[in-house]
Amino acid sequence: MWFSGVSIRQAEETLEIEAHSRFEADWITRRFGSTLDELAARHGHDAVRIQVTESATPHPLPTGEDREGQPGSPPTPRPRRRLLDLDDMIVGPSNQLAWTAARSIAFDADAAHLSPLVVHGTCGVGKTHLLQGACRRFAQTHSGASMRYMTGEDFTNQYIQAVRHNQLDRFRGTIRKLDLLAIDDVHFVAGKARTQEEIIHTIDAMAITGGRIMLASDAHPTSVRRFSKGLTSRCTSGLLVQVEQPDEALRASIAMTLASRRGASMTASAAAQVAAICHTGPRDIQGLLTRILAVRQVAGRSEGPITDQDVRHASDIDRPRRHAPMTVGSLAEAACEVLSISMADLKGRGRASRVVLARGLVSVLARDLTTASYPEIAEALGRRTHSSVHAAVHRLRPQIASNAAIEFAGALTPVSVLRDRIRDAAMTLPRPARG
Repeated sequence: MWFSGVSIRQAEETLEIEAHSRFEADWITRRFGSTLDELAARHGHDAVRIQVTESATPHPLPTGEDREGQPGSPPTPRPRRRLLDLDDMIVGPSNQLAWTAARSIAFDADAAHLSPLVVHGTCGVGKTHLLQGACRRFAQTHSGASMRYMTGEDFTNQYIQAVRHNQLDRFRGTIRKLDLLAIDDVHFVAGKARTQEEIIHTIDAMAITGGRIMLASDAHPTSVRRFSKGLTSRCTSGLLVQVEQPDEALRASIAMTLASRRGASMTASAAAQVAAICHTGPRDIQGLLTRILAVRQVAGRSEGPITDQDVRHASDIDRPRRHAPMTVGSLAEAACEVLSISMADLKGRGRASRVVLARGLVSVLARDLTTASYPEIAEALGRRTHSSVHAAVHRLRPQIASNAAIEFAGALTPVSVLRDRIRDAAMTLPRPARG
């Protein structure tokens, strides 16, 4: 319907599609742009830029359609979405199972029983890399197969547009006939009842046809607020895998690998220092590495391996300056801010889980960052004895060391991340006014 009579030609690295009108050009760009990108990549034209233009000779629009855009406006080239490669992912104990499952989805002919494959974990641990990498490898190893990578927001917007333009059957026909559908950030559809229902029916329809589905979420499906029971049930019916935060050894390996990919080497001690600074995952490591390379270039030290001094210099530039002395009181104030509790609750007798967590994290940070003793910490927190402070420190330290996660704000969050947020917040507190 939309491609009948269009002119298609290739000029160097640009694939030009000339539609009858500006409306049709815009419609093709919005609805079929990602499919055209995937087709170009599947046939070995990764560098091709898709450009949809309007014919110089105007044609009448179909009746009942509204114009979008003005005729004669200059065409805007679409940036291509280049999928990440599964083989580029650095694998360790924290992501081994998820990576193996993604490879099975991409390569194994009988992997449909794993569908839906749901990977979940905090931000920056590599969920998007897994989904995009599986899609890329699937397209390369299954000639003629159809796949699509999209976000939960993409799915929602396309579904809404299909309903508005009475194109729901076409939308369903396109999505449900895919051989592989990957939806990233599926938690975006929480609270959107009709979109969730559409995803449920999509999962069911693709299960019948043997299609494969991958989903990624920032939290376990049962922990995502306002997920329907039906969608939670579908998510837990296949293979559900958590991508955990990388341990220190894997973070050091990631640092050295990312440096190598940027044409730089790194000493083992420098990589260990990066791993100690970046607790969350590859994204933070990549950001610190970018600063390190920039600082080295500015200082004229681009040659030679990255050293401990380079890491310290770059991390000092990024670290917030502390305007107030680090005290138990400043840590308590920061904990109240980060965990959204009141100071009265923190120092009161309440045993709510978030309040108990705040007291424990303040106690751990006070022992690490101040000279306060257990009795002094207990007094600052309104405790009658220091035994509870002592017990909290000994309870939380193993959880921090093992990257244990707890439910916080509707998602599973490592205790170490909350500790770091409180520490950073305390470091940026305003200086007290002097009398």
